[in-house]
Amino acid sequence: MTDDRPRPVKTTQTSLALVRAVRDSDGATLSELADRLELAKSTVHNHLHTLIDEGFLVRDGDTVHVGLEFLSFGEHARERNPLYATARRHVYTLAKTTGHEADFIVEENGRAYSLEYAIGEPSRRGLSESSPFRAGNRFYMHNCASGKALLASLSESRVREILGRWGLPATTDHTVTDESDLFDELEAIRRRGYAVNDEELLAGYRSVGAAVTSPDGEVLGAFSIGGPTYRMATDESAIEEIARLLETEISSLEATLF
Repeated sequence: MTDDRPRPVKTTQTSLALVRAVRDSDGATLSELADRLELAKSTVHNHLHTLIDEGFLVRDGDTVHVGLEFLSFGEHARERNPLYATARRHVYTLAKTTGHEADFIVEENGRAYSLEYAIGEPSRRGLSESSPFRAGNRFYMHNCASGKALLASLSESRVREILGRWGLPATTDHTVTDESDLFDELEAIRRRGYAVNDEELLAGYRSVGAAVTSPDGEVLGAFSIGGPTYRMATDESAIEEIARLLETEISSLEATLF
């Protein structure tokens, strides 16, 4: 019996790994990339040369950075989502109302992507540099409030499909890594209508999230409000107040769409 599944193209995978490594390092030299990816310098050199020629990477002395050629691709991908323009306004409203961080995420290929991010108070703008939810960031769905809110809105078969592909990797000591525990939590999220991330994605970060769905039950995305634990209270009344704000904005958004 033959396996007719498409096989990954190794050279393409290498180029993409290099781009991600350059991005994650905020710039890197050829030697640093070769060491990080355990590749021959000649291989790295050839891939970098091609990516630089095409404008996807740029050179600054011996260091290469991600190029602006990617910008139009990212904007195209984001604006392709019909909900983005409307959701964007609600993200900024939530940030301004609470003074915290707010974001809107969608699921694609079993991962969560942040389409928009804002922070409410000017004095806290520097926090956006370390936020896990900056626009374009990709992360797992089981360890953040908005991701769990999405999972709770999906069918069990789809959730199991996502877990089968990506697993339940731990990003902190608080991350849920047991499938049974996660399904118990998803049931609790369905009952109360919102999800909580208490340092599960990032140590010192807490958030509350809720999903956006269409009248026929299609899962469209999720909003969350979050920030450092020293600013985000853990008491039930404070969490429920944030959940009510999310519910109000989601109801407002859904009213304009449907």
